[in-house]
Amino acid sequence: MLPFENIKKIDLSKVNNGFAENIPELYDKLIRPQFENSKLIKEIHHTLVEYINSNDPIFFIRLYGSYTKKNYELQRRGFLTEYSDNMKVSFCDNTFTLLFAEMKLANINYSSLDLKKLLSQKKLIVGFGQVSEEKELCFYTPKDAIRAKLNVKGWYQAHIKPTGYGYNDLDLKTLFPNPPRIEFQKEDRIRHINEKLTSNQLRILKAHFLRLIHPFNSFLVPKKNQLSYSGKNIGEENELINFVRKQIKKGYPIEYEEFDNLSIEYNIEESKSFITNIQWFEKPINEKKIISKKIDLKKMEKLTVEKNLENERSEIDLEIKLENTLRAIGKEIFATVLYPELIKNIEVSYEEISNNYTVYNSFTINSQKSRLSKAKSIFREGEETEALLNIYESKKIKNEVKLKIVNYLNINGYKKALS
Repeated sequence: MLPFENIKKIDLSKVNNGFAENIPELYDKLIRPQFENSKLIKEIHHTLVEYINSNDPIFFIRLYGSYTKKNYELQRRGFLTEYSDNMKVSFCDNTFTLLFAEMKLANINYSSLDLKKLLSQKKLIVGFGQVSEEKELCFYTPKDAIRAKLNVKGWYQAHIKPTGYGYNDLDLKTLFPNPPRIEFQKEDRIRHINEKLTSNQLRILKAHFLRLIHPFNSFLVPKKNQLSYSGKNIGEENELINFVRKQIKKGYPIEYEEFDNLSIEYNIEESKSFITNIQWFEKPINEKKIISKKIDLKKMEKLTVEKNLENERSEIDLEIKLENTLRAIGKEIFATVLYPELIKNIEVSYEEISNNYTVYNSFTINSQKSRLSKAKSIFREGEETEALLNIYESKKIKNEVKLKIVNYLNINGYKKALS
């Protein structure tokens, strides 16, 4: 059994209510404990250095992960390319990295061979849901995969060095342009390339992979809708990022220097102001405002292009959108009525559901149509499991509904995935 399987047994803490007067206090209360197991973190560092320098590693690139619906055919999460030198490359979004952040928090070590085995098997979470256009050709599938729980516990993973840019003169999209779908239409679902990786491609792959999953390059803070301060997203504040980095460099001077060189040095501008009065909450704040807020996809994409040079929406905004959709449907209605019907037949009609469920029949016809349409969109975007996890972690959900969810996930191979 791979050591990654052990996170299923770990009950990670949810975000609770708290307050910090400033960034140093926030660090002491929430972030310092994430880096206390120095023996484990040093061992994982050496494991990752060994892995990226091995003969046939599998690398992941955070690219081509989430487009608007009309461009779903451009998504490539889980698409795998093999080069003639036996090196492999696949695409992902930030959800892929959560498993490794959780391993650090759970104090579970793994070897270079363990990592190779994990990334060689098909059952792997590479993104926040997979749309049908990805499922048709992707090598990796979330079915039976080990699933991290950080996002449903209220945590946001912040990176110190950015993952999408900041590699000096190297650019991810230039070195790894979006490959045509037809090249993945193989029996083994692998795009085979009769060429070797260039020195620049290999250099950026190693640096990018380390920035994605190295324990030095990420830390957890409460999600932006569970936190209040005079800013937008504390995980992206230069003052906090630089403060955390300085603390890591102090605690791990030798290992951090090696990581810094391999991941390509990148300096973040010092903040000219200081953050104060930071408060975080067990439940999302301003829930009604968040629920009714219409997600501006164009604005999301513009912001992401500016930061990541990628026409993608961030996973945190997708999570908020999913939350809004579930609330519009009714979380218990989704879990007890629509999910069991749609898992059997995605084309089921509202009349069929209404005839089988008295509670559904009590809604107006327009309401029945709307709820079903929204539920089908969750399935078509590959987010049905994320939806169930969201519902399970919700405060007001009855125990009998949670038991149904556990049964659904057990049937689909997610035994012990929920704490």
